[in-house]
Amino acid sequence: MGKRSKNKKAVNKDAWLNTYADMITLILVFFILLFSMSTIDAAKYKQLVEIFNPAAVYETTGTATESDGSTSPNEDISVEEIVDLEDLYQYLSQYTKENGLDEAVSIEKYEKAVSIKFMSSIFFEPDSSRIKPGGQQVLSDIGQAFKAVEPTIKSIRIDGHTAQADSPVDDRDLSSSRANEVLRFLQNGYITDPAKLLSVGFGQYRPIAPNDTEENRAKNRRVEIIISETEDFFSDIATGTDTVAQ
Repeated sequence: MGKRSKNKKAVNKDAWLNTYADMITLILVFFILLFSMSTIDAAKYKQLVEIFNPAAVYETTGTATESDGSTSPNEDISVEEIVDLEDLYQYLSQYTKENGLDEAVSIEKYEKAVSIKFMSSIFFEPDSSRIKPGGQQVLSDIGQAFKAVEPTIKSIRIDGHTAQADSPVDDRDLSSSRANEVLRFLQNGYITDPAKLLSVGFGQYRPIAPNDTEENRAKNRRVEIIISETEDFFSDIATGTDTVAQ
């Protein structure tokens, strides 16, 4: 009998090149990832973490988040995009930074409210309750933001504060007049429901700094606007209690 002929399977001697090419590709992707991580944007990274872990907590300093210009919003937001207090806080933080108001304005975000503190010098001349043209422009800008968020909020309170100093003007009258002027400005052009607006004059009796230097007194001379999703402080006032949302 003749010998059977065996079919030899052809061997592809270049097959290793496919594996080598895959390895090179993976190494390239790995180095690209390393490079991208070395230049990662902190805000975008935070957004990414929040997507995968909604329970992640970033704010660990008390009940409020304060913007003093050292941090910026995650991304730019326009007035047209404002729908809630979170958007409002982001817009106001962005606005103060873009307009160089970091030293004169502070913003705090609470669970159901946003508080904006303005040094009185932004709006008023000393011992005056007439709003300056520059102050009117600032109120116009933030008034548009308040108007956008008005459907989702219940109350806007304007607090007037003065400082201990020699002045011919009564501090209670001055703080009340300033708060009322800001209220009227917002009511006349931006807030459609006047029932949501309230002004309070505290005079010199709620300082946030000692009245020992002119710099500290300037901090105490301020106008604070509190935008809230609740109207609890209206009921507090109606019942005669001393509780004030702050």
